Amino acid sequence: MLTVENLSFAYGTVGILRDINMQMQTGRVTCVIGRNGVGKTTLLKNIIGLLKSSGGTVRLDEKDISSLPANKRARAGLGFVPQGRQIFPKLTVEENLRVGLEARNDRQKNIPDEIYTLFPVLKEMTKRRGGDLSGGQQQQLSIGRALVGNPKVLVLDEPTEGIQPNIIQQIGHVLRDLVESRDVTVILVEQYLDFVREFGHDFYIMDRGQVIESGETQQLTEEMVQAHLSV
Repeated sequence: MLTVENLSFAYGTVGILRDINMQMQTGRVTCVIGRNGVGKTTLLKNIIGLLKSSGGTVRLDEKDISSLPANKRARAGLGFVPQGRQIFPKLTVEENLRVGLEARNDRQKNIPDEIYTLFPVLKEMTKRRGGDLSGGQQQQLSIGRALVGNPKVLVLDEPTEGIQPNIIQQIGHVLRDLVESRDVTVILVEQYLDFVREFGHDFYIMDRGQVIESGETQQLTEEMVQAHLSV
């Protein structure tokens, strides 16, 4: 389980996150939703250590990891799939995946076969450069690269953005498989509410750097959507 307690963050004197409290359970998909600019991506970057919070704690399995830099949080069990995928375009698919091995603690040197089982297209394109893949294939590569590190917690920032519907469904089923059969904790920021309702278990709605609603996704009402998510 990953727990966020009273987490705050500011750029200079401008507060972006204010006293965020969340519990992301093992074996569940937790969705963080809200309008643009409310602090969702900033929250994820604080969780994985790319930004240093100004207050509060992040705990992984009851261990306080708030003081750890991003690379040590990765070794502690956090995997990150950034918005826009951010694969290495001039490296091959295989080389991109090998980057993920650096997060492992078991010194494994080979890409796990399960990555190719989850995303067969990556096996077919191991020698193709990342920049030559389609957007959906790059997203699968970005997720695969994070999973190579064998994370306990997988954090994704808008994984369906710019992706064709059939790949969106595939990604959703992969995430469900990870939580149901492997007890991974999945945390994702997502704008696509149909995806949230189909594949998410729990939700948090953010507004102006705070959590204003939370619950199981079946409790996400149209009233909440109209009040806090509609543009």
